[in-house]
Amino acid sequence: MLPISLIIFGGILLIAGIVMLLKTPKAESLNQVINAVKADGILTPKEEKLILEVAKNEGKDGESTIAQIRRELEESEEESETELIDVNSKAGYDFEKFVVQKFDKKYFVIRNWAGDKFVEGRYADTTTQPDIQLSLKLRGDSYPFAVECKWRSEPKGEFIRFANDGQLDRYKAFAKKENYPVFIALGIGGKPSSPAELYILPIHELNKPVLHRAGMGKFRKKIDSDFFSDQESNSLW
Repeated sequence: MLPISLIIFGGILLIAGIVMLLKTPKAESLNQVINAVKADGILTPKEEKLILEVAKNEGKDGESTIAQIRRELEESEEESETELIDVNSKAGYDFEKFVVQKFDKKYFVIRNWAGDKFVEGRYADTTTQPDIQLSLKLRGDSYPFAVECKWRSEPKGEFIRFANDGQLDRYKAFAKKENYPVFIALGIGGKPSSPAELYILPIHELNKPVLHRAGMGKFRKKIDSDFFSDQESNSLW
């Protein structure tokens, strides 16, 4: 009986050891992420999020880790292996340029083209405003409006999220404060500079920052045509 008891006890210990091993985070996982960031010399928002998640799993301070990486990157004199530019920002800017070119300069004037630059939580007031503020010039009169540009590469499912939580409310508040219409130019698929689909969403018709594909047909616009504005109906198409 004794040998059998020892075998059973040994089996229990083995199973318990395997379970503990599976639950134990890899000690090198955070270091691997840090080394990858240092290798290309750039700390992107996605990498910051990954560091916070991995550090939390390992019981470490993710914020201090990110701060340390930033200091080391700033102090490093080595040339970065990749271009110092956030891919998402570049894609957004390319789509904004695509949208701007849809407005004939004979009739439309750009009053403000906001940027999204920020550092350590500080940013200009225009960062939270729609991307482009324009005016339609017609028979000596000026009709202002604003356009927020959104491009989505490959949305999955039947719903398209065209704004982050809170953005839609800010745009509605902006439209009310300035007393002129705001629209969202939404590009889907293709490239930011040449989307496969294009939609113009009037802010006042939107209640949620997501739309079902089935209800987007009325907002669709031909890719190869310019934008036109009707000052009487406050519409853009």
